[in-house]
Amino acid sequence: MKRLLFLFCCLLLLLTVRPAAAEDTWPTAEELFAADSAPDVPLNCDPRIDPLIVLVNKVRGIPQAYVPELVDLDLPHKPGVSTQKMRPEAAEALARLFEAAKAEGIELGVVSGYRSYSTQRSIHNKKVAQRGKAVAELSSAPPGKSEHQLGLAVDVSCKSIDYRLNAIFGDTPEGQWVEAHCAEFGFIIRYRAEWQKVTGYRVEPWHIRYVGPEHARLVTRLNVPYEIYMDYMKLCWDARSHLPI
Repeated sequence: MKRLLFLFCCLLLLLTVRPAAAEDTWPTAEELFAADSAPDVPLNCDPRIDPLIVLVNKVRGIPQAYVPELVDLDLPHKPGVSTQKMRPEAAEALARLFEAAKAEGIELGVVSGYRSYSTQRSIHNKKVAQRGKAVAELSSAPPGKSEHQLGLAVDVSCKSIDYRLNAIFGDTPEGQWVEAHCAEFGFIIRYRAEWQKVTGYRVEPWHIRYVGPEHARLVTRLNVPYEIYMDYMKLCWDARSHLPI
């Protein structure tokens, strides 16, 4: 009887103990710094205030009055959606991305680019009213906490899914092309399923953020949430700024 009880307890332990989730397997910023304290990426100022790579999330926000320099996106877009805008460097890079995709038979469409504080507030309030705050904020940033206000983030989709912003975009040829090639043009996939614990958002394969080609390639190669990457950049900047002249 004791032996049976022992075996039952062992079986119960096996059923209840799980391997560490994939979301917990990325290196820390300190580990990245220990492996390479001087990566070949531009750090022209403190990354916490660099307007091109600055981190914006649920903790680090943007002033309500912030409006970047913007240009129109002269690109295919979702039917019924007005012409969207982005910062000039991001708009130019996105145009090259669309052109390269089209050359390989991939047709993309812009769904949403820059959003003002007030636009984001309207979108967020509507989703909160529909779904409740806890659920809404898994997919909708509060006003002042959206990368779209930077003018560096864009949502893209494709005709085969009626230009919806849905996780299934990641399973389409268009979504897979974006994931495989966006870093070449300076963009990163900002929200992956395995990073939700860090980013606070569900998977969004349609949401790409411009950070410049050097940073985009390194983020992609390291395969870490942008929050971890920016902590790593802070360590690199602090080390560089304390070097003797």
